[in-house]
Amino acid sequence: MRKSRVIGFVVASLVSTASLAQAQASAPSARAERHGAGRGGEARMGRGGLFRGITLTDAEKSHVKQIHQKYSAEAKTLRESLRPAMQDARAARQKGDTAGVKAAWNKTSGDREKLRALMEHERAEIRSALTPEHQQTFDANAKQLEQRRAEMKKQGKGDRAGRGAFRGGRASRAS
Repeated sequence: MRKSRVIGFVVASLVSTASLAQAQASAPSARAERHGAGRGGEARMGRGGLFRGITLTDAEKSHVKQIHQKYSAEAKTLRESLRPAMQDARAARQKGDTAGVKAAWNKTSGDREKLRALMEHERAEIRSALTPEHQQTFDANAKQLEQRRAEMKKQGKGDRAGRGAFRGGRASRAS
């Protein structure tokens, strides 16, 4: 009698574990859900969900990939030039030195502006590679993105000089 209860308990736990594992495997992660198909999909995180709701044709995919490759080398060099100042800012933030954080952040303003302009050029070029229908969806997604950024900035969360300014944590607000 006791053996049959133990066996029944083991079988029940195996079945529940298997169904839980299957449910987790089939459900997309919350992060992948927020960003469309995830890194490898059409709603790439690097584009902030600008392709959400758009199924690119093969020609569009190749053109977008070509544009991205065109800009990626320059963007990488700009990001690399920002890295030392960002590390200085992170160290200052961890010490609680808000003046140091602000100084490091201000030191990078020129390169950050160049990077922002580069990303805007890339976005405009990508938009021009899309069909008119896809451009409408792309524009709507861009407008949504800007609204979310404005909302976060209003809440003090999206200025990049605030929370999450440097990967890995919160930055102090330097005023």
